[in-house]
Amino acid sequence: MIRPAGRRRTPARWLLALALAWIAGCASSGGPLPKVVAAGESPWELRAGAYPSQRLFRVRYEGPDGKAGFKLTLYLATPAHYRMAASDSLGRQLWTLQVDEAGSAVWLDHRNREYCRAEGADRLVVVPLAHLPLVALPRLLLGRLPADPVANLVRAPGHLSYLDLRGQQWTAVVRDAEVEWWSLEDLGETVAWWRRDGDGGDFSDARGSRRVTWRQIVGETVEQSLAPLAVPPRFVEGDCGEASDG
Repeated sequence: MIRPAGRRRTPARWLLALALAWIAGCASSGGPLPKVVAAGESPWELRAGAYPSQRLFRVRYEGPDGKAGFKLTLYLATPAHYRMAASDSLGRQLWTLQVDEAGSAVWLDHRNREYCRAEGADRLVVVPLAHLPLVALPRLLLGRLPADPVANLVRAPGHLSYLDLRGQQWTAVVRDAEVEWWSLEDLGETVAWWRRDGDGGDFSDARGSRRVTWRQIVGETVEQSLAPLAVPPRFVEGDCGEASDG
């Protein structure tokens, strides 16, 4: 979305006009979590073969600040190391985000020639949709549960629920090892939900009155590693909007 002349948006609103989202559940006994047999088998893990890869998505955003459509490219090196780059229908760069294995993030706002760096990507609020950390974005895009279970994991045929690190409750419907639907509950209130839509997803953030839909257009395996994201000349440092409470 192009920023109106004379009006300055925070990084959070800017990325909202261009970005994505995720979520909830039901709890039971809090015994130890079962071990995962192989990487990618659990619905909160990226599937084996999902990386390294490059994918192109078409994204639509609707919210209190308007509507926007854009193209999003995801370069996924590992589950925790990725780069996202958004562009408009004419191919003009809008923003770029890179998160590395250590959780550090670099954010470029190409329209306003701003950048920011943060050591803790899980503390950034530039994507306030359901307050998901940036490290969860690839899972959301690829139809996996964005958060790991920490307690009260309950499995039943076609369903599961658990609590995450923040004490939020997730519920999901899983068929043939694919997540079909999930919801996120916080303090007894359902705050967000997602459903699979073909080769993409449909996400709603109830508290923020926002909806994000996307569809993968093309994807391919890549072999090259991700180099550090360089800040272009004449970009000035901005505010990443780090949360004070984590």
